Amino acid sequence: MVLFRGDVKCKSLQRRTSISVILPSDNIHFLQDAEEIVPQPYRTLYLLHGLYGSDDIFLANTSIQKFAEDHGLAVVIPCGENSFYVDNPKAHAYYGEYVGQELLDITRNIFPLSDKREDTYIAGFSMGGYGALRNGLKYSQNFSKIGMISSALITDDIVNYTDDDNVLRSRDFYESVFGNLDELKGSDMDPTALVENCDNVPDIYMACGFDDFLLEKNVDFHEFLKDKNIDSTFVRDEGEHTWEFCDKYIKEFIKTLI
Repeated sequence: MVLFRGDVKCKSLQRRTSISVILPSDNIHFLQDAEEIVPQPYRTLYLLHGLYGSDDIFLANTSIQKFAEDHGLAVVIPCGENSFYVDNPKAHAYYGEYVGQELLDITRNIFPLSDKREDTYIAGFSMGGYGALRNGLKYSQNFSKIGMISSALITDDIVNYTDDDNVLRSRDFYESVFGNLDELKGSDMDPTALVENCDNVPDIYMACGFDDFLLEKNVDFHEFLKDKNIDSTFVRDEGEHTWEFCDKYIKEFIKTLI
């Protein structure tokens, strides 16, 4: 297994930003009679962290490195700050454009990653689950599968928030991320609108714990998908909004990619 951690410069954010990349080393072969490495294009999972996270948090809190190596899968983990992986024009922080397109271009130029849609997947935990859905749908030409673990599907709720010292319930915070909350419904940051406007919806895998505070929102969204006759998998299991649950179901999602 090869683990790369470093910075890349991206146009979408107008700055350098960190990424972590896991490559399964068994797909790199040394030729018997030459000092040459023959790279094989890897199937690739773009994995998005949650609020307050960074690109190294999955490495610290899950067994994703070993599991990805065992299954011959490359994993790219960007740093998404607290952006919900949407575009913020005022700050020139186009995180949606970054994870949906530019990050693919950057990493495919550096690492031996497949450029095929059927080999490219996006998933995330909590805020990252929302980001995976939003960008997996908006950039559906790039991703064949979406994995949503304990997803923060909260766009219908935040429009009703007011000032609060708790950032998780602060209207000011969410307006700094999403812009005018009164214009969120029906936009390209609204999951239901994205589904309705997507001509090629990727396969969707969802998981959420029975004791997760986000369970109801995930149930509602899955019911919406069923009403729209969109095939999806939704697993409910014992657990809360924890790394233990995330570790288990990121691995369960990866199993569906094999």
